[in-house]
Amino acid sequence: MVESQIASESTNKRRSQRIVARLRVRVSRTEAAESEDAHTIVVSAHGALLALSMSVKHTELLTLQNPISKVEVQARVVRPAPTQKANEVGVEFTRAAPHFWQIDVPPPHQDGEEE
Repeated sequence: MVESQIASESTNKRRSQRIVARLRVRVSRTEAAESEDAHTIVVSAHGALLALSMSVKHTELLTLQNPISKVEVQARVVRPAPTQKANEVGVEFTRAAPHFWQIDVPPPHQDGEEE
């Protein structure tokens, strides 16, 4: 295996699988009195891709609240990516919260398994 293939494969490994799911979530700025009801596009045990109306900055801290359980977690913006429809924002939980979404998130694929 050539070195570029090894680097490519190691960068594609994830801590948990992503699940396409539209779930409601309340998003608040951690250091401001601004919040909105948003939804997820993709979720994982370590974060999500959110559809937001508010503009956010890379590394900004947000508070996410699950409207069903009322559980809150802190998340850091890791990928702000505006599109024509909405701001698609990637967030990563600041602490492990594998049950925040209240769905079973499968573990990452083992070597040799297909995605």
